[in-house]
Amino acid sequence: MIQLKVKNREKGLSLKKVRKEGMIPAIVYSKGQIGLSLFIDYVKFAKAYEDAGESSLIDLVFDDGQSKKVLIHEVQYEPVKDRILHIDFYEVDLAKKVTAPVELEFVGEAPVVKNEGGIVIKQLNEIEIECLPADLIKRFKVDISCLTDFSSTIHIKDLVISDKITILNNPDDVVVNVTEPRAAEEETPAAEGEGAGEEAKEGEKAEKTGEEDGGKEAGKGKEAGKKE
Repeated sequence: MIQLKVKNREKGLSLKKVRKEGMIPAIVYSKGQIGLSLFIDYVKFAKAYEDAGESSLIDLVFDDGQSKKVLIHEVQYEPVKDRILHIDFYEVDLAKKVTAPVELEFVGEAPVVKNEGGIVIKQLNEIEIECLPADLIKRFKVDISCLTDFSSTIHIKDLVISDKITILNNPDDVVVNVTEPRAAEEETPAAEGEGAGEEAKEGEKAEKTGEEDGGKEAGKGKEAGKKE
């Protein structure tokens, strides 16, 4: 479990000044209690957020030695510089199950891609899970090496996960499937169109040449008439 040291937020402090000093204002929400305001080191939190995401348990440790087991509920960013402005934590009861989104990480190589040029289509980027806080995971790996032909599909019901975790998505939801390459099909009409265009140009050229030749013959006839 990731551990972070935090400080209680004192009233009257300038948030702008605190942010310049490398701290982030935050609030911990606990069921049935007023939110607790605090500060947390920017660099340490950014590293923890990268490692834990929003689906891993974090242990917040206060100056007095007390701690709270929390999940990251929301992170607010400054729109221009994309820096973290504020964090909302949610304290969890370790004896009660929670729900959380979990990122899907696709691993392995699909034989249908290597052998037949198939295209892997990822229909889901995350799944929703339910479990006790201590059993939460940041990401779940999906092995796509079972995609051997164009009819291959991985559904939610095909995912093998810990028996301590329940996936809340519909079991029949498609996680990933495969489609055939369409490049060759798209090139054929274009080639036919180009051929037709060239034929039309050749016809126009021949017709124009005929008209010019006919005009020249007519001119010669007039000159011959004048001489006679």
